[in-house]
Amino acid sequence: MHGILFLICISQVLTEIRSDHWNEWSSWSECSRTCGGGATYQERKCLRSSRSKEGCEGERFKYNTCNNEPCSQEAQDFRAQQCAAYNNATYGGSLYTWLPYTDRKSPCTLYCIPKGTRTVVRLAPKVLDGTRCKFNAFDMCISGKCWPVGCDHKLDSPLTQDLCGVCGGNNSCLNNGTKERYHWVDIGLTPCSASCGVGVQHYQYRCRDRLSGNQVPEGRCAKSQKPSEKEKTCFKRQCPPVWKIFPWQACSVNCGGGSATRAVRCMDTLPDGRQHWLHDSFCPQPKPSTVRPCNPRMCPRWYAGEWSPCSVTCGWGEQVREVLCRHEGDMFCDLNAQPVTRRNCTTIFSCTDPDDPRLVAEHDDYAGQQELSFGISHVKADIVVDATETKHLDLPKYIVSDWSPCSATCGISVRTRYVRCQVQLQYLKQMVDLPDAECTEPKPNLSEPCNLEPCFKDFKWIPQGLTPCSRSCLGGTQETHLVCVHKISNLTQPDENCIHAEKFPIERKVCNEIPCPQRWRIGGFGECSRSCGGGLMNREVKCIQQIDVSLDRVLNLPDLMCEQPAPPTSRDCNTQPCPANWAFGHWSQCSVSCGVGIELRPVVCQRITQDGDPLDVDEYHCPPTERPEAERICNMSACPELKIKELQMKFFQMNPMDKVRLFVGGEASILPGTSVLILCPVNGKDKKKIEWLKNGKPVRPNAQIAISKRGNLRIKKVWPRTDDGKYTCVIGNKKSSIKMTIIEFMHAMQETFLREQYLRGYMNNDSASHVDPYDKKVRPLQVLVSEWSPCSTTCGHGVKKRKISCELIAEDYFEVFPLKVCKKYGIQIPTVMEKCNFKPCTKWAADEWSQCLNDKCLKKDYSYKVRTVKCFNEMNSSIVHDKYCHKASKPPTQKECKNPACQPVWYTSEWTECLANCGESGYQTRMLMCVWAGGELPAGRNCEGLARPVLLRPCFNHCTHECVDESNYCKIVPVMKLCRFKNFQTKCCHSCSSKAQDPPS
Repeated sequence: MHGILFLICISQVLTEIRSDHWNEWSSWSECSRTCGGGATYQERKCLRSSRSKEGCEGERFKYNTCNNEPCSQEAQDFRAQQCAAYNNATYGGSLYTWLPYTDRKSPCTLYCIPKGTRTVVRLAPKVLDGTRCKFNAFDMCISGKCWPVGCDHKLDSPLTQDLCGVCGGNNSCLNNGTKERYHWVDIGLTPCSASCGVGVQHYQYRCRDRLSGNQVPEGRCAKSQKPSEKEKTCFKRQCPPVWKIFPWQACSVNCGGGSATRAVRCMDTLPDGRQHWLHDSFCPQPKPSTVRPCNPRMCPRWYAGEWSPCSVTCGWGEQVREVLCRHEGDMFCDLNAQPVTRRNCTTIFSCTDPDDPRLVAEHDDYAGQQELSFGISHVKADIVVDATETKHLDLPKYIVSDWSPCSATCGISVRTRYVRCQVQLQYLKQMVDLPDAECTEPKPNLSEPCNLEPCFKDFKWIPQGLTPCSRSCLGGTQETHLVCVHKISNLTQPDENCIHAEKFPIERKVCNEIPCPQRWRIGGFGECSRSCGGGLMNREVKCIQQIDVSLDRVLNLPDLMCEQPAPPTSRDCNTQPCPANWAFGHWSQCSVSCGVGIELRPVVCQRITQDGDPLDVDEYHCPPTERPEAERICNMSACPELKIKELQMKFFQMNPMDKVRLFVGGEASILPGTSVLILCPVNGKDKKKIEWLKNGKPVRPNAQIAISKRGNLRIKKVWPRTDDGKYTCVIGNKKSSIKMTIIEFMHAMQETFLREQYLRGYMNNDSASHVDPYDKKVRPLQVLVSEWSPCSTTCGHGVKKRKISCELIAEDYFEVFPLKVCKKYGIQIPTVMEKCNFKPCTKWAADEWSQCLNDKCLKKDYSYKVRTVKCFNEMNSSIVHDKYCHKASKPPTQKECKNPACQPVWYTSEWTECLANCGESGYQTRMLMCVWAGGELPAGRNCEGLARPVLLRPCFNHCTHECVDESNYCKIVPVMKLCRFKNFQTKCCHSCSSKAQDPPS
């Protein structure tokens, strides 16, 4: 009995904790993105053991959005960043630049495209949390699933932005006329700034009315909201090579005529903007000049006149001369180089006694001072004579002594000398030593080798074999070969060192006393027969045998007696191709018989082959500047002006008429039985030459149709299917057409009904007087407006239209003119189209069916599969609340499917402990439940017919005093605070003893 109560308690406890087995939620995780909308999550853990067959009901994670502030304009798209992360990884053995791709069915899978290919590659099973599922929508991918996000950045929010950009708004700004109604829109890029090569395109923005969708003046949009100007590079085609001209360099001289140079390069622009230097032949000729003359003006120069006579006839005087600077422009002579204009002079006659030694000394001293003042440009040193007077020095210079004797009498030797920097002091009448740095000229050498004769006594001649034989046949000579060597080292020396050595006896002997063999005597090649294109050079080749050396006598032999093959007597020369030249044919006849035409002639680049035949080659082989003219203008007599005067209008006949007169250039609807005259007004040519076509084929006159002398087309009593068609008049190179349709009376009555209301004045609008081209009468010209057509759509911004026409209405016909004719008369033209049905279009969008579920069995062998169905806005591809879609047409979200895994089985619990007193027999029980195989979901009565497991069995209770747990449920007894009960303390001794006793309840 106690055992049964224990089982009941355990069952109640399990029932109570089944609904509360989750741990507390964790704190929110770090946001997946720093801007642009990311995702964060909380996690909770199931307290049940992973080995337990019973799981935890509910979701383990819950999500929220975060960091919804927009990223900067320069930031890269989040999906593009994820693709770009693979740029440094090889794929298929190659490196690619990866571009983003969004798959409609799997927007949360990372698909990318290698740049330059059309291959879509799946690089990751899931994109990072926070990646947008769709373009221009807030929906984001979280854990590989696309979550709907409202404009309030909340998950599963149905709020969307209205046309005013207000989240959850009702487009109120479009009704109250505020500036919210107008916004900037991107209308595309400007044309490329360059016709070839790399250029720039700018993004264009215009102000648009959200209500009408029309473009309005830019003043209605806020300038502060206009997007900043952006640009992108563009490339249409590769530019042809052009000359790149660099700036002129400085002139080579400042005056007197020099030259300036500049670089000129033939450059080719590549698609990426880089420039490539080509050979000059690839650019148009002639090449711009690279040298030009400069600074032609004369350089400034000093011109000095003759010295005047000395100012005295005796003693010391003065001479003067005139110095002029000749120059052009703003250039002047160098003042530092200006010649002196005044100098001292003296005569050889003294004004007193010429024998006075003082005067002679003074005269010499003065002459020295004069020499120092006018002969030296810079003073190197001076000596102080007293406190107030100095004497100048002469220019320092190197003073050298005589060479010393050679250090030896023969062989290698040197000689030396002294070199000092000195200056002459005129006042002291002596030379003074100075440092070498004071002398400006190069210092002379202090030593040099003595070019003495070698020591001839140290050399001797020694024999060293014989010289080679002087001839190879008919007897030559050879003699002893002597070599000059040093007596001590025995090293070979030049022969001139042994000129005084003792002569060695020379032995001569005859050698090679044999007849000469036959050989080829080969002459030199002559000049080439051609200067290019392949010519020949010839030479004389003879088979000979020499029989006498002194007289150069030879025997001429047949060629077969000399070594074969014989040397060639000719060879090719100047094989380089001859330069190509332009060749041209005769001028063709002028392309026109009157007016300005052209004449053509063939021009080709040809090269003469070795056979003398001309061969056409590519034009770049010929000099482009010498290309003959291939086309020229020819002026024939002036052509008469030809013009067909068209009348652009539609003529519609409403009532029977005997005859109708029409003009080419428009359309006509004619009742059967009416005679038609079609006029083709032509100026400047004989109207008899007018030809008529019907549907592109020439008109053949007969009893029904004829052409008048004035070139007009007459048709008697037109009939349907016979006279319908397009009639064209042709004269010269001009032509004009009119389309004529034969209508039924019922059609004419339908068109007549509306026109009669205007004709009778019931529906008159603004009108203007206009001359009817049919009968030259003045009639009112007015605008006809039809009823509005039904809206083009039932939702999603449709349009409705109506017909507007500019017409002149008479009793029996009306004429339709282009609308510009009515505008010309100032008649107001109504709109032809309006928007309608602004309600957005929605439809149900169903995802793919899931696989047949194993944990949702319905009956044996059957389960069901599920799918997500959402309400889809067709205008912006966003998900909206289900209330916006028609509930009756909602597709099913689940359906039955066959699943062999759905099999009912009996599930049994563990056996209870033995229900008996210590040392007595008792029994054990266990629970029984019908579940689906592979899980623990109840299967109801589906186990009927299956053998039921045994639920009761006998047992013997072996009592023990060890503190052990006797049941698998003991682990949760402390959690449930049941240890305060004696029964649980006994059965769960170990678990309860490890925990503090709970206070009694």
